[in-house]
Amino acid sequence: MDVRFSYFTTKILRGLLLGFALVGSIQAVNAQQQPIELKKAPAAFVGGPWLNTPHNRPITLASRLGKVTVVEFWNFGCINCRRNLPSYARWQKRFAQNDVAVIGIHTPETEGERSPAKVMQRVKDLGITYPILLDQKGTNWNRWDQQFWPTVYLLDKQGRIRYRWDGELDYNHAGGEAIMAQHIEELLRER
Repeated sequence: MDVRFSYFTTKILRGLLLGFALVGSIQAVNAQQQPIELKKAPAAFVGGPWLNTPHNRPITLASRLGKVTVVEFWNFGCINCRRNLPSYARWQKRFAQNDVAVIGIHTPETEGERSPAKVMQRVKDLGITYPILLDQKGTNWNRWDQQFWPTVYLLDKQGRIRYRWDGELDYNHAGGEAIMAQHIEELLRER
């Protein structure tokens, strides 16, 4: 019996040590997080409904050609997503004169996040004024090969995805808001 106790104790301790090592590795990666540079075409937006657009009409990426666009995947139940919202609001205000649009795609994770009425109320409560596409079935999520909430994309004037940031922009003082704002400025200078 003592041998089993020792065996199971050893297994538990190994598991705990592995867990602590994994957490330390994740924190180290997040602390050094940088945007991922891409040059690929995004999938067109599908579905709806849309919030915060004139007459709740859809926005197309084709209508954004010649302009820089920020696309962010989120859901209202995600604390990491909510922590990014002030950054998007600041970008919206800072780059408004340059016709930079922030577009949110709300993809629910839980059943409670699927209700359009709940999403509309949370958008209002959170003070979000930029357009939001309700992605109830995760169709846009799948078309964009999404894996994380939140994820932020910067699209250039040709409509290509140029940068992606996974997770909180300023987790562990990563400086993501400032880094991505610099990339927005770079994209605005391009022809």
